Amino acid sequence: SSGINAEYGEKTEVLFFPDEGIQCPRLESVRGCLDKDCRYKHNPQSLARLQSILRSATTSCEVCMFVIASQELIDILVELHQRGVKVRCIADNQDMDGVLKALRSNGIIVRFDKSDYLMHHKFVVIDNRMVLTGSYNFSRGGMGLNRENIVKVHHPHIVEAYLQEFNEMWRLYGTEKFSYNFRKEIVYEGTG
Repeated sequence: SSGINAEYGEKTEVLFFPDEGIQCPRLESVRGCLDKDCRYKHNPQSLARLQSILRSATTSCEVCMFVIASQELIDILVELHQRGVKVRCIADNQDMDGVLKALRSNGIIVRFDKSDYLMHHKFVVIDNRMVLTGSYNFSRGGMGLNRENIVKVHHPHIVEAYLQEFNEMWRLYGTEKFSYNFRKEIVYEGTG
């Protein structure tokens, strides 16, 4: 579902999950899929659109997610970082040891909520011009099991509000070195 915001000239989109299935990788090629027995979906799927939106980042990608656990989406963040896009992530402090390894080993800074309460946001700011927000977590459940949504918004005042919230949490969650005891001990004594 989408509509054009005439004032800002950008398309507002709403993505719903779960998808019907996996989008055919040839769907967006010049010729499209010519395989009459193809087992993939031949209509646009939300996950493929989300991946495309994330890959559109050229300067920055601020991710603020309660859970970051989808390997496909972690791989996109790493790809962006390797392309020179500034990637910063904030997540809740719930059992995120795999995320630490996957993102930090590739040079991406991840900060965590240090409180006893939940950091339950689910939003991404791309290039300081677009926000993705909704109920969707970067998780397997979010990708294929749960009923979820994402709204893509380009309104400058909304983007600025989300960016301010991200930057405030980034500052707050980076004020001290930290040690977490998840199911196993994770200690990080570096900067950022």
